[in-house]
Amino acid sequence: MARIEHIVVPVDEWSLAENLVEFARRVAAEFSARVSLLHVIEDIMTMNDSYRRQILAEHHHYREEIRSKTGMDVQIRTGAPVTEIIKFAFIEQASLIAMSTHGRDGVSRVAGGSVTEEVLRQSPVPLLMSNEPERVLAGHSLAQLKRILMPVHTRAAAEPILPMLTDLAVRFNAEVVLYHDERGVNDVGESLEPPEAARALEECASQLTGQGVRVAKLRATGAPVATDIVNHVKSMDVDLVVMTTHGRTGLMRGFFGSVTEAVLRHSPCPVLAARYQPEA
Repeated sequence: MARIEHIVVPVDEWSLAENLVEFARRVAAEFSARVSLLHVIEDIMTMNDSYRRQILAEHHHYREEIRSKTGMDVQIRTGAPVTEIIKFAFIEQASLIAMSTHGRDGVSRVAGGSVTEEVLRQSPVPLLMSNEPERVLAGHSLAQLKRILMPVHTRAAAEPILPMLTDLAVRFNAEVVLYHDERGVNDVGESLEPPEAARALEECASQLTGQGVRVAKLRATGAPVATDIVNHVKSMDVDLVVMTTHGRTGLMRGFFGSVTEAVLRHSPCPVLAARYQPEA
């Protein structure tokens, strides 16, 4: 199993990050892991003195506000957000990055277009993402982790995230629902022959049950894959969706790919994703 030892949470706007920070702390407590809060600001060296002092004062106040609410310090880095997040995670040996998909710049920095997308594309570790406006609108709570849904396409595509999924399920005593769609649930819409897809599902189920995880199996209804997944998330009160991002044929339809992007855009619960690099 993949032990979580260090979770990095970039905090852009506290109102959007607060609940995710608490969720990360609950996960960390189960693993005796540590949590680091990271705030990235623009390069202040290009500013004039007056504006630089203003920016530093604002971010000092922001840092103190978070410390007073959580008792946690906030690491400050300057530069491009994606670069600094990845660099910090690498240097600090993060096991997991947790991010809200809506930052203070609104739509320009959500899943459809910017920082979160780029972090997932480059991240050396899995990324836990929560679409906070969608989650709050749906009234979904981050207080528990009792049911996890994972779409299964191939055994190889599941490998990057299966160990962490197993460990989370064991520690939280969560049921894992394996979703199977023989039309193809990878990010490039690739189809599999039914026997191959069914075999991948059974292999993942066997590995999970071998570790004492309760497993349920769920077949597609015939609706578009992403829509079907989100519908099941809502109807089954799923607490976490676990996915890999590139399927078998690599990066063909954007940084996330169509399925993961669409699930993240509409899911009321967080999505845990890892990059899958298929063999050439």
